[in-house]
Amino acid sequence: MSNQNSSDQKDSANPFLDAISAQISTDDLERRLQRSPLAGIDPRGLSLQQRLDLLDRMQGELFEPTLTSIDIATRLYRMIRRGYLQRNPVLPAARKRAMTIARFAGQDIDQLPWLPPTALGMRVSGITGLGKSYEVHRALQLVKQVIPHGRSEAADWTHMLQASWLYIGMSFDGSIGGLLLQILVELDSALGTAYSSDRSLTRLSNEKLAVHVGITLYNHAVGAIIIDEIQLKNFSGARGGLAATFFLRLLNFGIPVVLMGNPLGMQVLDTYSQDMRRIGSGGTIEMQPLMLTDHDYTHFLAPAFWSYSVMDEATPINDSDGSLLYKYCGGIRDYGCRVLMAAQRLALDLGAKHITEKHLEQAFNGTDFSRRERDLIGGFVKKDPLILQQFDDIPVVEFAQQWGIFYEAPKQEQPNITTLEAPSSEGRPQDRTKSVAQKDQEKMLRQRTRNANAKASTKKTKETLTPEDMRSKGLKTHLIMQMELNRRAGLASPSAKQEK
Repeated sequence: MSNQNSSDQKDSANPFLDAISAQISTDDLERRLQRSPLAGIDPRGLSLQQRLDLLDRMQGELFEPTLTSIDIATRLYRMIRRGYLQRNPVLPAARKRAMTIARFAGQDIDQLPWLPPTALGMRVSGITGLGKSYEVHRALQLVKQVIPHGRSEAADWTHMLQASWLYIGMSFDGSIGGLLLQILVELDSALGTAYSSDRSLTRLSNEKLAVHVGITLYNHAVGAIIIDEIQLKNFSGARGGLAATFFLRLLNFGIPVVLMGNPLGMQVLDTYSQDMRRIGSGGTIEMQPLMLTDHDYTHFLAPAFWSYSVMDEATPINDSDGSLLYKYCGGIRDYGCRVLMAAQRLALDLGAKHITEKHLEQAFNGTDFSRRERDLIGGFVKKDPLILQQFDDIPVVEFAQQWGIFYEAPKQEQPNITTLEAPSSEGRPQDRTKSVAQKDQEKMLRQRTRNANAKASTKKTKETLTPEDMRSKGLKTHLIMQMELNRRAGLASPSAKQEK
């Protein structure tokens, strides 16, 4: 790095914010978030393949900001800015805190003291297809991820690599070891480091590795860590409890955390007020399929989807309120985008100049949608909990209450939402956290209970038997008589007489 850059950094008020301060500003945020692959392109002069390519880019790149988009991005940027203000390396108090955290190396995560103050956390939940990940990804794309720093006397370093954000998927089995390794792999991918292959780290117990990962994230000034794909199946029981403890420790170190996932997975956090309060300190965004009358749908999403057309002519369909499109998407962003993309592709294959309602219907009932996807959409269009009850990851009871419909889920289909300290007995996931003595004591008590129950059952059975019943004393009498007959037969045998 040049001497000029080093001089500029020396005089900086906050090196962590210098490179991204404008990027995490909320000024003109709607315009900055908006994006369309069709912007400035006249589709009438395109080849068929170019049109198909633009349709393929529609789902992944078309972004029309909604009020929810602005809310999520604003909160995320505020969390990053607030965290960097607290961790400003120019301030002696921040450097002292960094040294304190560095001394935690080698300790178990549950042995660490709590340090004031903590960073903000945010939760974003919703069923599949609503665009949770898409919203957060788009906000992060506006922020430079890796920022190299040269010598800085004010910050007291010679070289430093800063990661303004990391995006991680929750391990599929909910194991803390899998999550920690994914964090190190993602950090290596962003910064070019090799933490994930450092055997001195990977050999550590999960409790100690969690502390080292937290220290590493702090040393690289990670502005926010986003954990996606939190589900009931990977976040319940003892494993989810350890992961939740890790998230709270990151907040306490000063690293903002964003948790994203299914509502049923998030309900595990709700079982403890401390987890719920700290993780949601920066906001709790609960995304749901949009209603036909929702402002985000009628004024943003539906018009944006209809305007994305690669056809030669504008469609004659007049869907100003989005009601026709709603029939094929149920207020779910991904399906609204998909049905219009599939309808245009079908129209191009048929040589049509524009799409019609018939194209929409054929696309919806074709191979672009599965039967269960059509059921899911129909359940929200009709507000019918009986249709939605076939999906284990849909909080049907909550939706029914919102719609003013009485619905009681069948007992056999109710999800088993397990708290962090009292997991389901199935598979006994908490046995791994119990001492050997505690396990032996519980085993002994279970055996005593079985023996006592067996004796009580035998006594009760005998009281109902007749004396002649073989299961009562009749069996004992029969055995004695048989032994006596065998003895007499032995005395009468030739061999017995010869011995005598």
